[in-house]
Amino acid sequence: MIYRSMHSAAPFNPLTVALQGYRERCNKSQAEIARDAWLDESYVSRLFSGERTRPSRDALILLLAFGMGLPIPDTDEVLLAADYKPLAMSRVG
Repeated sequence: MIYRSMHSAAPFNPLTVALQGYRERCNKSQAEIARDAWLDESYVSRLFSGERTRPSRDALILLLAFGMGLPIPDTDEVLLAADYKPLAMSRVG
């Protein structure tokens, strides 16, 4: 749970904090992330800086899964931070 352990500048935005935390672990440049996610580099920059706080769910999935190569549990954590449904549903029982 990266976004809960990160400290961020005000205002606090769970999505921005989560993205920044996973970005630090990603080991790719922002340009590489944007290219691999098929997203515009300036758009990706605005997501990581917190300037853009309500991206579409599809854009987040492209960014997280393809651009950053996050596994489904980590992708789901960021989707939840953005108030979207996760990709994987938890099993009950």
